[in-house]
Amino acid sequence: MKKLKLNQDAGFSILEVLIAMIILSMSLLLLLNMAMVALDGNDWSNNTTVATQLLQEKLEQLRANPDSLSAGSDTASGLIRSWTVSNISNNLKRVDVSISWESVRADSHTNTMTTYIRTDS
Repeated sequence: MKKLKLNQDAGFSILEVLIAMIILSMSLLLLLNMAMVALDGNDWSNNTTVATQLLQEKLEQLRANPDSLSAGSDTASGLIRSWTVSNISNNLKRVDVSISWESVRADSHTNTMTTYIRTDS
């Protein structure tokens, strides 16, 4: 009885290694793109949160002194904040507070809040 010896090569061919490297490279490029999108999203989210907090802070400052309301602007945490005051009636004023900033990609963003403040005069 003769035993047939099959030709069994151990290892991978160069073509299999090349295809595996191409698939791995494409996967890593896609993951890198996803990481960049996540970083941009985190930056936008952080700036939006800080902007909202600064808007609320300014509205509270203006509400604390309703008789001395006047328009103005300032810079806080690298964000430009401005506010306008307009008379609605004798004892009611409208206050618009805006804050603007530029993202890492130089896109302009603006958040605005409006409130009405009752005054004694």
